Amino acid sequence: MHVTIVGAGAIGMASALDLSRRGVGVTVLDRGDVGGGCSYGNAGWLTPCFATPLPAPGVLTKSLRWLLDPDSPLYIKPSISPSWIRWMSRFALSTTEAKFERGTQALLALSRFSLDAYTALDRDFPGTFGFSQKGLLMIAQAEATFAGACRDARAMERRGVAIRILDPAGVAELEPAIRGPIAGGVYYPDEAHCEPLAAVETMARAAREHGATVESGVEVFGFREASGRIDELRTSRGLIDVDRVVLATGSWSKDLARPLGLRIPVLGGKGYAVIAKGIDPAPRLPIKVVDRRIAITPRADSVRLAGTLELVDGDESVTARRVEAILRGSKTVLNIPEPPTIVEVWRGLRPCTPDGLPLIGFAPRYENLVIATGHQMCGLHAALGTGRLVGDLLTGASPTFDPAPFRADRF
Repeated sequence: MHVTIVGAGAIGMASALDLSRRGVGVTVLDRGDVGGGCSYGNAGWLTPCFATPLPAPGVLTKSLRWLLDPDSPLYIKPSISPSWIRWMSRFALSTTEAKFERGTQALLALSRFSLDAYTALDRDFPGTFGFSQKGLLMIAQAEATFAGACRDARAMERRGVAIRILDPAGVAELEPAIRGPIAGGVYYPDEAHCEPLAAVETMARAAREHGATVESGVEVFGFREASGRIDELRTSRGLIDVDRVVLATGSWSKDLARPLGLRIPVLGGKGYAVIAKGIDPAPRLPIKVVDRRIAITPRADSVRLAGTLELVDGDESVTARRVEAILRGSKTVLNIPEPPTIVEVWRGLRPCTPDGLPLIGFAPRYENLVIATGHQMCGLHAALGTGRLVGDLLTGASPTFDPAPFRADRF
């Protein structure tokens, strides 16, 4: 068996690592560099506590005031496209308590496995991707928001995730960098964080050591099929013969798979990250500001400020007011100088499915094609679990996780 993986992001490289460790021949192709897409600038959190589907119960009604406000943490760009209408209809139907619970349990399995696997990867390649398991702190500025954060935390505790509820004094003791009035916080002691690009590069290094080939600058733009199989890829370097194929191309999977007659309902959810220096004191822990939906991640010499979700499909433009909203919100809890010292502003498209669960499984109609995409905000912290499931499916091993919730033919 030889597996050709299209996409060298977190999901593609995790799949390559798992398969190469099993002795399977692997080639990874990407039009850009390893980890250069959505894997490059995300918050870097390895957090089972956030292993929840995007269509949570009440998300549409509770966030109604946000949906048409381009400055809000959640923005849905309206469209009259039939595919957008179908996506939103399925999203609305997925916001039930029962579906949310089933989806959370499925994502938790992937994320817990992944966290253990990242711990092992750090042992094998110490210090290469900034892995740190200091926990994660959620802070709430309003009493109502704090109450909601506590409810969510206790729900995760019932699912086996460790938590600590903190009053303002407890928050200040745990994280002295926080300033401004807060109502309280929730500390998840077992969570971890890392440098996302370095994590994907470390996966690539490990996969190469097990025999995988990783080729950048190779764009796949079509397929040749025969008798229910993909037998060639059409690429910027010509036709490439294939045996088995994994499509791990994130938000671009929908368009790439369309000529095959496959419907992959992935909508691009744009997120932003700002790398800033000069924050003193710098935070020691990853922090989520619940009221602002902002993720703060300490780095070696800077801080990553990330946030917002714009369901905009393929729009990769930078919206300046989104960046300003992240900075304004961050200034309410951190001592950020004015003007701030900005090193980089990044945006990327998270691949979102309407039910909030990734597509991991054999594609309908093609016996040698596996789809692995649609991880919404869980791509990095569910990557190594996804790679394990991809490896199980392609080698015929007994699945480590129940594959049913992630079936690629469920839509």
